[in-house]
Order: sequence, then structure tokens, then C-alpha cells
Amino acid sequence: MQEAPKIDKENINRFLCPNCGANMVFDAKLGKLACPYCAHAQEIVADGKVDERDYYEFLQRGQQSLQPMANNAMQVRCDSCGAIVNFTPPETATWCDFCGVKIVAQPKAADPLIAPEGVLPFSVPQDQAISGFNRWLSSRWFAPSALKTMASADKLSSIYIPYWTYDASTRSYYSGERGDWYYETEYYEENGEQRSREVRHTNWYSRSGQVGRFFDDVCIPATTSLPEKYIQKLEPWDLQELKSYEPAFLSGHKAQTYQIPLDEGFERFKRIAEGVIYNDVRHDIGGDEQRVHNVQTEYGDITFKHLLLPIYAGAYRFNNKVFQIVVNGRTGEVQGERPYSWMKIGCLVFVILAAILFIVMILAIIGASK
Repeated sequence: MQEAPKIDKENINRFLCPNCGANMVFDAKLGKLACPYCAHAQEIVADGKVDERDYYEFLQRGQQSLQPMANNAMQVRCDSCGAIVNFTPPETATWCDFCGVKIVAQPKAADPLIAPEGVLPFSVPQDQAISGFNRWLSSRWFAPSALKTMASADKLSSIYIPYWTYDASTRSYYSGERGDWYYETEYYEENGEQRSREVRHTNWYSRSGQVGRFFDDVCIPATTSLPEKYIQKLEPWDLQELKSYEPAFLSGHKAQTYQIPLDEGFERFKRIAEGVIYNDVRHDIGGDEQRVHNVQTEYGDITFKHLLLPIYAGAYRFNNKVFQIVVNGRTGEVQGERPYSWMKIGCLVFVILAAILFIVMILAIIGASK
């Protein structure tokens, strides 16, 4: 029978190797706790059941619902971008993974927060994420060489970023107009000849009614440290592989504290829902065109989950501007931004202009010889 990892009584969430006593970390390739020194591996006991919480009941409970993300968790705050990152010793934080500045503040005990219900463990190892980043970078012809230095320095950190997911039943009451097209023949003269054409018109009719929809697991990133356009491109997440939250999944990795609170996340969810409901209303009105005058939506059976989803993040400063890179820790998908080398662009423009000038000269010589 395989021996379970020993628990450090003074540091409850440090997972000690039963063979050599070293700190075990979650290995993305194995999907287990693993010792980096003697290669001992251990399964993490966590089922796939992730409970929903009642939204309004939770808000009423307030501070009674808050607790640390993990016992013995430490956190640092970046004074430059405001990101707060949790980690478990002996893991450290020496630079900000979101803006690239050096963190000089002393770590402190993690503040209470809404603890996660679920975690989606890393399945892409760091070396694979770095290889994917290098391939992504090589396809960027005009990236300056300084950015390639970042890739060679392997400055991609494994971080769990916070998400809210919301479920809700909606009932929406609307008023608007339905437009049905019809055509009339119109006669006109052109160059002395009588011609005809079909002209489209629209008959408008008042419409009102109601539509319903159930929204399930709408994901709202609870971080402001990463550009939303890049986070969205990392989707979809395979939430069917969620595990119930266990601090062991965070061992050897960092986790960001949510910057968008639960109620603000719900307002963002409603903006997404409104767009979907608007299309439902147009479909319900029917016709060839629709005018939507008013929509009133009631939200019921609202539940939420707080999840931690895995990414690799890196930040690079170039000409006093921050360029960020993110890699999906489940699929290896790379998204990010990078500066342009205007010298390389200038060289390409020069080559193109020189080629055009050469072609023009050749054509002129050919024309003159005829």
C-alpha cells in the first residue's frame, strides 16, 4: 500500500515526501503530487463534484463566508499593477508575473476571501508551455530580439487565476415591432426609355411577449491584471474536468486573489446575458426586421462557483510599456502581445521599394529596346 505524504504540523499545507521529506509539488504531466528529488508520486484525493452556492444567501452571510485559500498560504501585492498573488512556502514571489516588476514587499499571511469551490489542475508542463511560446514567438517576424531574451530566460510562471461562474433562470418581458417586407413595382425613365424596378417597403406591427432561458456556468474572469481579450481567447475551458478544491493542486504553483468581487462579477454576467436575451427577443418577434423597444428581465435561481483555472503568465517591459503573454495550462494555447521592431519593418519596406524600383527599371529598359 502506497504511503500517503506526511503533513507538516506547523505548516499544514506543505506536502512532505514520505521517502525523503522534501516538499512535494503538483506535477502537471503526472497529474499527481510529485517529489522533485526522489521522484515519488502520490495521487490527490479530490472528486469531480463542485457545489454551486446560492448567490443571495451568500451575500447575506457576508464576512462569515470568508476564509483563507489555504492554511499557511502567504501573499504579496504588486505596488505597480495591484495584483495579489498567493503561494505556499517554500514557493516564493520575486517578480510580478503580470507586469514584470520586481516585488520587494515582504510576504504576509493571506487575507480571508471566498474560498474556491473547484480547481482545474494544470495538465500542460512548464517546458511544453515554454516550447509553445517559443513557436508563437518565432511566427512574429517583427518582434525585437529583446523579447526573444525573455523566452530564453524561461520567465513563464504557473498561476491559477480566479473565475466566477454563474447559473440563473431568466424570464424577460419585451415590447417592440415586427417588420415584414413587401415589394412594389416602380416605373422610371432612363435615356428616354421607360424602365421598372422592385422597391422594398416594410410594414411594421406592434409586438410584445416574453422569453425564458437558463444560463449555465457562464465564466467571468475575476482578474484585472490580464487583458480581457487574451483571456477570452484561451476559452473554452474543459470545466467537465473540474476537481473539488484541494490545496494540494496549488503546491508548487501560485494563485491570484480575485480583483473583481462577487457582486461586480454578477453585473458582468448580466451584461453577457442581456446580449443573449436580446437575440432571443428578436427571434421571438420574428419577421424580416425587428425593433426592440424595451426588455425587462427577472433573474431567479442564481447560483455561483469560485474557480481557479490554470495559466502560464509572463510579462516583458519594452520602452516603458508592459507586454503580457498567457498560455492556457490545459491546452497550451498561447495568446499575447509583443512590441514591433521598427528597424526590421523599415528594412522590409526598403527591400520592397528597392524591388519595385528594380522591376520598374527593367520594364523601362524593355520598353526602350522595342
